[in-house]
Amino acid sequence: MPNTSELRIIIIDDNPSIHKDFIKILKPKLKSDDLDSLDANLFGSSASTPVDKSVALPDFHIDTASQGLEGIEQIRSALERGEPYSLAFVDIRMPPGLDGIQTIKEIWKIAPDIQTVICTAFSDYSWEQTISELGTNDNLLILKKPFDSAAVRQLACALTKKWHLLQTIGEQTQLLETRVTERTNSLQLSHSLTRATLDSSLDGIIAIDKCGKIVDYNEQFLEMWQIPKDLLTNYQDCFKILVDQVTNPDEFLKIAADISSGADEVSIKTVNTKDGRILEKYSHPQKLNGETIGRIWSFRDITSRVGLEGKLEYQATHDALTNLPNRTLLKDRLQNAIYCANRMDNLVGVLVLDLDRFKVVNDSLGHEAGDELLKAVAKRLEAVIRSCDTISRIGGDEFIAVIGESKNEKAITYVANKILDIFNEPFTIAERVIYATTSIGIGVYPNDGITVDDLIRNASLAMYVAKRSGHNQFHFFTNELNQNVTDRLASEQEMREAIANNEFSLLYQPQLNLATNMVESVEALVRWNHPEKGMISPINFIPFAEESELIVQLGQWVMKTACIQCKEWNDKGTSKIRVGVNVATAQLKQHDFVQTVKTILDESGLEPQYLEIEITENVLFSEGDILSTINELKELGLQIALDDFGSGYSCLSYLKKINVDRVKIDQSFIQNIDLDGTDEVIIQAIIDMAQSLNMEVLAEGVETQNQLDFIKSKNCHSMQGYHFGLPMTGADFEKFIAEQKPVETPSSA
Repeated sequence: MPNTSELRIIIIDDNPSIHKDFIKILKPKLKSDDLDSLDANLFGSSASTPVDKSVALPDFHIDTASQGLEGIEQIRSALERGEPYSLAFVDIRMPPGLDGIQTIKEIWKIAPDIQTVICTAFSDYSWEQTISELGTNDNLLILKKPFDSAAVRQLACALTKKWHLLQTIGEQTQLLETRVTERTNSLQLSHSLTRATLDSSLDGIIAIDKCGKIVDYNEQFLEMWQIPKDLLTNYQDCFKILVDQVTNPDEFLKIAADISSGADEVSIKTVNTKDGRILEKYSHPQKLNGETIGRIWSFRDITSRVGLEGKLEYQATHDALTNLPNRTLLKDRLQNAIYCANRMDNLVGVLVLDLDRFKVVNDSLGHEAGDELLKAVAKRLEAVIRSCDTISRIGGDEFIAVIGESKNEKAITYVANKILDIFNEPFTIAERVIYATTSIGIGVYPNDGITVDDLIRNASLAMYVAKRSGHNQFHFFTNELNQNVTDRLASEQEMREAIANNEFSLLYQPQLNLATNMVESVEALVRWNHPEKGMISPINFIPFAEESELIVQLGQWVMKTACIQCKEWNDKGTSKIRVGVNVATAQLKQHDFVQTVKTILDESGLEPQYLEIEITENVLFSEGDILSTINELKELGLQIALDDFGSGYSCLSYLKKINVDRVKIDQSFIQNIDLDGTDEVIIQAIIDMAQSLNMEVLAEGVETQNQLDFIKSKNCHSMQGYHFGLPMTGADFEKFIAEQKPVETPSSA
């Protein structure tokens, strides 16, 4: 940046005296007569005008040069130093070098802004000649000799001032141009970024002013709507292309009304196109300085998103295996059916279906076959259910049907029978023919509940009744069922508290060896000492305990208590006693049951051969896991007894699957001795069969001497019953053993 604060003047003249005169005029000191005389000689009589000492001139810095080339070099050097000359007085003739015209031409080449004054006499170049050489230039003045000192001062002041102003203006202009350039570049960059952002957006964007003129758009908008660029000059033509592509033109026209209305609200609408796309249209006002000048439309293709959302919603409301509605959608539809029933004064039927013996299919053919059966059942159910009704799978092998618009229960019964009928035909699964049935429980709105959960719960209760009644049937809910459930819940809670409060106790009934007439074992029998109801018989709580699976906890307590008692007897007595404990199927299903038995034996100290596990006949028909558990117990050294033999669905072939030590003949046969010859034949057959399989036989429920004589005559191994000994406490049994003597029984003769 040149230094313009100091006004620099250069005098280019071949006469050194002229240099001094210019310096004296432009840098005056004191007034003297000698100077006045010199003025008169140089500039004529007019130059002798006295100089006022008070005249104030700028503090000029004045340099001199005797030849044109010297002056040119000084001007160049000053520019390089950043100290330019503002004014040059140049003599027109400076022999032998360049004259003034040539010198000025060279000066302007390197310093075009310098103010220049040509000092010339009347005999030198004319003005026209000077102009023809130098051209018209407002930086050039001609000063004719002789010239007045005041004129020199005025020229110096005016021209240096002019130069200074021009330099200042130039600097400001340059600064302004720089700022304008920077701002322009910034705006161009901002515009480029805005355009790049607009074009890189996946949304189709168009801006329209309030007059309907399209002011901006991006390439995605053109591609999305397949609009030629030449049609974008007219909003109406562009808009017609959009309207022709949507499935609902009238609705789209309503959406587009916000352009002409100039409304300031923001809206989001969905637009469906004829080619199957779903677009989300976002419209908001375009504002400038707070004033709405138009609207911006942004279109986003949400086809994939809507499809994914629909798929996710379907998965959330439908069963993955059968594609039927799941519990979530079922509840929603059932609630809607209830609303409709209220308006139309109709009934709503809720049918809970549970496939019978479905576990057998899973266990025998595998879970894949079970899944195939469920899908086949679902397909048949869909075929018999009206489109206005709902069939759903809520888990496992359980389905629920909602039957709406029913005027009476007869219509619901009709649907239930149709469902049972679809199971008449067998299913072909895994290249096998499978016959399946279902049990159905029915709850009816509003009679059996007014809420979704109550209806499903009550229909489920009715289903369990249908299942317990023999399968392949339906049962309507009744209030008695609800009361039964309430009673069961109360009983379950009561039994849990009884176990925690040690309200249960054991009685022991002796078992007599008919060969030795000595007690060789006992059966542990549990009793409930209720604090309010007194002693409760097992027949009144064991079935419930098995259904609620509290039998697992109760059975573990019975086994542990019996083993501890038996160990105590065996440690005191001279002969060893074996204790028999009834074990329920639910206990045998526990994966850790064998380990539980080991732990009880270890903690009680009882040897395994003195613990007998009594199981019922239905265990023989159980799945392989239970049979394996029984065989593991046998390997531990425990005795296995088959209780109540002959009372169930006896199948002798199943006896080969487990190693049974003893068969206990059900007391119902013993009670009919002397009354029914058929039962006596059955007793004989059981004894013969057991002996051929190396099994002992015990007769249960012997109450008379005739019964005892009969079983002895048939070589029965042992007996148990009131004729010999009632159930007794552990202490009483200990006394009984101490007092026992060989029992003399009369012969059958």
